[in-house]
Amino acid sequence: MFIELIISYFEIITFFSIIFILIGIFSLFFIQNNEISNNKKIILNYVDALNNSNKEFKDYLIGIGNILDQQKNEISIQIERISSLEREINRMSNIKGSEDTLGLAIEMARSGEDRDSIKNKTGLRDDEIEAIYTYYRK
Repeated sequence: MFIELIISYFEIITFFSIIFILIGIFSLFFIQNNEISNNKKIILNYVDALNNSNKEFKDYLIGIGNILDQQKNEISIQIERISSLEREINRMSNIKGSEDTLGLAIEMARSGEDRDSIKNKTGLRDDEIEAIYTYYRK
């Protein structure tokens, strides 16, 4: 009896089964489409966050680069100052050294030493020794 009932309504049962399968397929399609749309939104949000983070990092690196350039300029200025001070110290030591050498040559001339010994001990030129010898010899 049950089988006769199914056979008599076979066309209707088949039709509703096909309709049910089609509704299920379309439902799955719409659900999948909705999930894809949600995933797309999530990915776009991550991309925006990553872009913002990259922009902040870029700005940070630009700021550090500017600070390093300023420090580089300051170091260059300090190097110039140190070089200037070194030149000044060398100049002053040369002047002091030449004053000491001249003072030694004058004392030697006053004590009566000859020109060759003054030249050997001080390293002065002959014309300088001659002038010292002429003016300071006793």
